[in-house]
Amino acid sequence: MLKKLKKKIEVVMKNDNIIKFYMFANRLKTTIRKGWIEIGINKDRLESVAEHIYGTLILAIGINSEYNLNLDMYKVLKILALHETEEILMTDYTIRDSITAYEKIEKGKLCVQKIVKGLNEEEDLKALLLEFSTRGSKEAVFAHLVDKIECDFQAKLYDLEGIMDYDKAREDLAYYGTRADEIDSNSKTASDFWIEYDRPRYDNDDIFKTLIEDIKNIDIKEYKEIMNTNILRG
Repeated sequence: MLKKLKKKIEVVMKNDNIIKFYMFANRLKTTIRKGWIEIGINKDRLESVAEHIYGTLILAIGINSEYNLNLDMYKVLKILALHETEEILMTDYTIRDSITAYEKIEKGKLCVQKIVKGLNEEEDLKALLLEFSTRGSKEAVFAHLVDKIECDFQAKLYDLEGIMDYDKAREDLAYYGTRADEIDSNSKTASDFWIEYDRPRYDNDDIFKTLIEDIKNIDIKEYKEIMNTNILRG
């Protein structure tokens, strides 16, 4: 009898942990990416943080399909699925915010601790997200690059859609430091500012170096061909 009661209590506790964790994460479905608001994307429905996470997962799967990465892809996908966990409880910091990388990591750790508290894998999840923040493994480095290039890619898609304003994007030059003139001279469209700012991140990885260039060079014809493709009906 006591054994059955103990088992029932354990199940209730486990399910409570699952429910709490999911309800926290569910908030990201309606949390809009702050960068798109700041830059004035003119669209009724903007990308949520959860949609960004989905985008990173898809990109990682696509890149792994085409290249011999020699990575633990389960670990990569787990990192990417969780990499915005901190933004459930704190703002989506952008280049326009006055915060250091160290401060962001420390704030993020506090948020993650609250969200994963009580889960059986609590310590493993905290360690995994810290590994991502500090780029502590080759999987974390890859996930970081995927995170950045997905954002650049989405900027390009908004640009091709005609809803990313060049002048608003150019305002970010004020935050680009000594690279501002170089970025400005290499930016012909709104999304170019974001791509050119992030370009040095990809310089030491041939896959990302060529991929960001091809993303930058997507033209309106190619965009329309892909975006207007529908399911064949027979």
